[in-house]
Amino acid sequence: MKIVRRDYIKDGPGSIKMIPEEPDDLWVAYNLISKGDTVMAVTVRKVLREAASGGRDAERVKLKLEIVVEAVEYDKEGSVLRIRGKNILENEHVKIGAFHTLEVEQHRPFVLRKALNKFFENVLQAFLKHVDFKIVRCAVIASPGFTKDQFHRHLLLEAERKQLRTIIENKSRIVLVHTTSGYKHSLREVLDAPNVMNLIKDTKAAQEVRALKDFFDMLSNDPSRACYGPKHVEVAHERMAIQTLLITDDLFKNADVKTRKKYVDLVNSVKNSGGATHIFSSMHVSGERRTSSTDRNRSNFALSPPGP
Repeated sequence: MKIVRRDYIKDGPGSIKMIPEEPDDLWVAYNLISKGDTVMAVTVRKVLREAASGGRDAERVKLKLEIVVEAVEYDKEGSVLRIRGKNILENEHVKIGAFHTLEVEQHRPFVLRKALNKFFENVLQAFLKHVDFKIVRCAVIASPGFTKDQFHRHLLLEAERKQLRTIIENKSRIVLVHTTSGYKHSLREVLDAPNVMNLIKDTKAAQEVRALKDFFDMLSNDPSRACYGPKHVEVAHERMAIQTLLITDDLFKNADVKTRKKYVDLVNSVKNSGGATHIFSSMHVSGERRTSSTDRNRSNFALSPPGP
């Protein structure tokens, strides 16, 4: 068996792309695939088309389908694996939910995704436990590929089946966002998504994202009005030239009491002089981005007002 690609999360969902190279590889695949898994492969399906004469001609079309497995059959004599299930991949020739049988043979690649139901159920329970729509503006489901769409369907179906009123009544506040990966750094893509920003535009998180964007824009377009690092920010403060101060909360947790007091006094002074301050959580993606753009010794930024 040739393994082309692995993509999985420990104790979570995962997929593997493989190519059976020997007859025994089909037997291995037969034992790997279980009911509820999904399998994606190129297949051939007979499609009826309108003919010029007004009749309908049958044509065999090659297309890619992904099905939720309902049954698997191993044909040893024919060296083929027949996998029957419902299609879940949008296609002009095969509707979602339509039954199809994929035939996997030697040297034909396919992608196996292990059953997501258990993973989805764990995420659903975490969603119910941690998402309180009395407090949050929206809940974002993000992923590369179709996982977000599959979970969203699972969430709404389970909400109807179990009559989960908190989800049913707030489904318009559940937003889907495409990201390039499932890792933490992709939260930046979530926060940049227009449909998310419209829902959280007056929240602290959105204000921080905008403030950070303003800083980087200023640094690129009008660098004389943007400064960073303790020394440069202190000079701007001495000149009463800070319009907006960006700072991370880890400076307030410094082991040195004098250092902590120094930055608390800086924040208070900027506020008292009419400036705006944004204290970023070092655990939040915007705080991480702000910190990573400099080194640990340059943990504050400032924007100055335009000159006369």
